[in-house]
Amino acid sequence: MNKSLYDQLKAYLLSAKGDWQTIARDCDVDSSWPYKVMSGRIKDPGVLRTERILKYARSKGWKPAKSVSGQQDKEAA
Repeated sequence: MNKSLYDQLKAYLLSAKGDWQTIARDCDVDSSWPYKVMSGRIKDPGVLRTERILKYARSKGWKPAKSVSGQQDKEAA
């Protein structure tokens, strides 16, 4: 089973920690948006923004990991 878009978004942002300002600028989202998503302040980030970030991630060569045995992977805190 594939990860949800939300899980993919969080996995990408976790892998790109330190680059969130650049990602936000390049994807035309508020500079605090990645921080708010990762801290849980934004629990429903919206499909359009999420897809825009993931499209950007893929353009940079990032690929989402598939979960094993139908269970969602756990990101490191």
